[in-house]
Amino acid sequence: MTRFGESEPYSIGIEEEFQIVDPDTWGLVSRADEMLECAEPIRDNLRTELFQSILEIATDVCSDIDEARGNIWKLRNKLSTFTKQKGYRLAASGTHPFAEWKEQDVTDQERYKEVIEDLRWTGKRELIFGQHVHVGVRNKEEAIFITNTIKNFLPHILAISTNSPFWQKEDTGLKSTRIRIFDSLPRTGLPMHFKGWKHYKQVEKRLIKGGSIDDVTMIWWDVRPRADLGTVEIRIADLPTKIDESIALAALTQALVYKLSKVYQNRSDQLPYQLDQEIIKENRWRALRDGLDGSFIKRKNGEVYEIPVQKEIYKMLEFVDDAVQDLGLKKEINLIEKNAKQKYTGADRQIKTYRETNSLKEVVKQSSKLTMPP
Repeated sequence: MTRFGESEPYSIGIEEEFQIVDPDTWGLVSRADEMLECAEPIRDNLRTELFQSILEIATDVCSDIDEARGNIWKLRNKLSTFTKQKGYRLAASGTHPFAEWKEQDVTDQERYKEVIEDLRWTGKRELIFGQHVHVGVRNKEEAIFITNTIKNFLPHILAISTNSPFWQKEDTGLKSTRIRIFDSLPRTGLPMHFKGWKHYKQVEKRLIKGGSIDDVTMIWWDVRPRADLGTVEIRIADLPTKIDESIALAALTQALVYKLSKVYQNRSDQLPYQLDQEIIKENRWRALRDGLDGSFIKRKNGEVYEIPVQKEIYKMLEFVDDAVQDLGLKKEINLIEKNAKQKYTGADRQIKTYRETNSLKEVVKQSSKLTMPP
């Protein structure tokens, strides 16, 4: 069988975008380049982003979730140490509660200058922080099948991960303000349904020939195939604050890709349901608005009805149960189940802290404290 990219099937890689904050004001500071200079021991795992107040860590390609956990723990720990030595702190959430996007310094790289020139006002507002999970798959057609079918579960992943209820000093009423800000960019949200790899490549080539993108990295869908890496990349989640939360979310993503891969290989009809694009979009909206507190729309035998998100999470976990057993993810999935039962997300934690303290600085301070490894 022809290899698809460089990743072994079901291997996992995680990317996390962090805030660099001042421990006196708890506001953002533009120090990414400075941090790269002092963090040489993990330099290969660090990436700059559009703004100098953002620094991304990227794990190695990991064979299993335990290796991924070790990678995340090491990288967060070392980066936190280097950041403290410079007098700053890291914080993890989907948005910074009170930072102004107009005050951020753009990273001085040609790529980012071109991004701002292309995206203009919408690009300047992209002061957001997410988690991206790559899972290795066997071949191109399997990657397209998973890209098409995992869309059914993207609202679930978003609901679990919501961690950005505040934006520029405002309580937005949304559990994931980040995803709504991100949606202002082109080539975001849910991708279309692809008939196969050839169809996907036609879409990609049209965008390149039309001058909209240089390569696939400028397509920012919630899920995208990465032939260069041999993965399917899921990009919808807010950045989780705690390490355990991040690893649990990555484990769920790995389990979903594994399960859908087996469905594809067996040519079986094991999907619990197949929703149309418009219903998935509506559920995505409900997830970013309400997190685990809302309801999703479902359709069965021509009938449309509502179901609590909490119950939908349970159904999803039943669907991936054999994948969880095969991959050894029980501990991580137990945390997903526990949080679903309690209807508890990072957004709920931030809202609770703000209501108790009436201080957005305290929200950032708490996020920073919980970002650090225990």
